[in-house]
Amino acid sequence: MFGFGKLNAAVVGTGYMASRMSDVLSTVGTVRPYAVVSRDLDRALQFGRENGYKKVYDSMKNMLDDKKVDFVYIATPASEHAEQVRMCIERGKPVLCETPIALTSAEAESLFSLASSLDVLVVEAVHVRFLPFFKQIVSVISSGEIGNPVMLTANIASDIENVTRLQRPSLGGGALGDLGYFLLNFSSMVFGDKIKRIQSSCVFTPMRVDRQLNITLQFKDDRMAVLSCTTSGNGESRAVIQGTKGYMVIENLLNFETITVYGSKRNKTGFYKRPKQKNEYEFELVAFIAAMKAGWKECPEIPHAQSVSIMHMMDFIRRQLGISYEDIQTSPLPVLPHSGTAADVQQLGTEEAAIPSFVSFHDGAHLVQETVEAVPAAEEKPAQTVSEDTVSADSASKDSASKDSVSIETVFTDSFSDDSSSEDAASQRTEEIPEEMKKAGSEEDAPESVVTDPAAMWDDTSE
Repeated sequence: MFGFGKLNAAVVGTGYMASRMSDVLSTVGTVRPYAVVSRDLDRALQFGRENGYKKVYDSMKNMLDDKKVDFVYIATPASEHAEQVRMCIERGKPVLCETPIALTSAEAESLFSLASSLDVLVVEAVHVRFLPFFKQIVSVISSGEIGNPVMLTANIASDIENVTRLQRPSLGGGALGDLGYFLLNFSSMVFGDKIKRIQSSCVFTPMRVDRQLNITLQFKDDRMAVLSCTTSGNGESRAVIQGTKGYMVIENLLNFETITVYGSKRNKTGFYKRPKQKNEYEFELVAFIAAMKAGWKECPEIPHAQSVSIMHMMDFIRRQLGISYEDIQTSPLPVLPHSGTAADVQQLGTEEAAIPSFVSFHDGAHLVQETVEAVPAAEEKPAQTVSEDTVSADSASKDSASKDSVSIETVFTDSFSDDSSSEDAASQRTEEIPEEMKKAGSEEDAPESVVTDPAAMWDDTSE
């Protein structure tokens, strides 16, 4: 399908991640920056000139009509991902999409099903799963140096709250969908996905975007992972894996830098440093290109079943905390004394409980409706030529986000809520898994950490 020449990459978006990937495209010898897409044509033109792109489009449709585009990298707000990935799949273009690939597990399953039926490569760009230095983490654990791992703590602090995508729920922003997504993936990489209970809490901005988050995962073998992140301040990005004979400290969870190993008496027994690299995103691109050339439809580092597994956890945590993707008007908004949990609501006095109706707390049974803001189509514009032979532009059109499939809500034990008095509420919190989901995926093809039987993954083993 692909020849021996360089592959032409089209990048959708002109923000931070698009810039970082452009750096990689310019250094990996098998690809080259070819086209950039943005609704803001002036910004796209500037980005194209600065990063060596040959063409500029302000329309996904017209970019996908370009037969010279070999693959697409998507780096737009999360609210746009599902529809843009769907457009690429329908046009037969291999696509590497930034995290999360969709806003819900139902959207993700729909995309992967479509990709499978049309034989198109689709990969979620969870770059930490591609970092080669993670093999060193696995090696230390496998060596038995820290004994049997029993607990994991991980946290990330990054003051990115003023970034546009993190200010509006309709853009899919928030601590959970940004930093929390990587924490859930890291926990999965180390301990797997056989979880029996999730407890979580968060602090919201006035626009009801989750700004600080804490998640506790209890696994079926009674190991635990405690994950926390904030978008409101700067701090450490590290994980500690505690074992029966010692522990290990991993610095920089977004680009593993060092591993320090300690014995049971806190004596330092080992130290490992990451080898030199171009940047942390080169490895996912190299793996994606290899998958393209091999004719694969997913990357072994992040199979579709694994992406869906993480998305199911995301769905559950959002429901647990009452996180919605609907923009909420918040003026005037009183100071909220609690994090928005069902338990907290029960502790509020009469005066404190009198908060506006738009602040709706999760009651342990109610499922928050999730919506994606539709983006209006731009007016048709005549093609523009910016330089003699390097940049051309096409007209814009934008479809609203698509939700073809019905969300299948299957949940963990809701230890977060004390409301267990109603049989009706309990019936809303646990739903039967359709047979087609139970049969999805192959036990042979899936890596060990991926649970291909959703019924096993969401088994309620609460005592």
